[in-house]
Amino acid sequence: MAGKLRQKMRNRARKVLLVLDNATCHAHGAQLKNFKLLFLPPNTTSNLQPLDHGVIKCFKMEYRQCALRHVIAHMDGCESASQLLKKISVGDTLDWIKTSWKKNRSRSDH
Repeated sequence: MAGKLRQKMRNRARKVLLVLDNATCHAHGAQLKNFKLLFLPPNTTSNLQPLDHGVIKCFKMEYRQCALRHVIAHMDGCESASQLLKKISVGDTLDWIKTSWKKNRSRSDH
């Protein structure tokens, strides 16, 4: 997709300003023809995107509740925190993400 967009903009001689936060996953040194990368100052995302902050906060709160319910349900028979952590699978965390996102979306639809 990104390659197609670059080619399309190049073919149309379009200039694009891409505004990014300072997440490490963004290509900070990328040389893109027809694209100018503008990086926001560090630690400003929550000020510049307050909706994202609220969505992320609600998502994290729901995710933590899922994790806590899991921990409480599996505490019996565990003598240490490391034993308890071993009872959490990748599948569990993916289910918590899915559940949290769905609940967060249903709240925002109202």
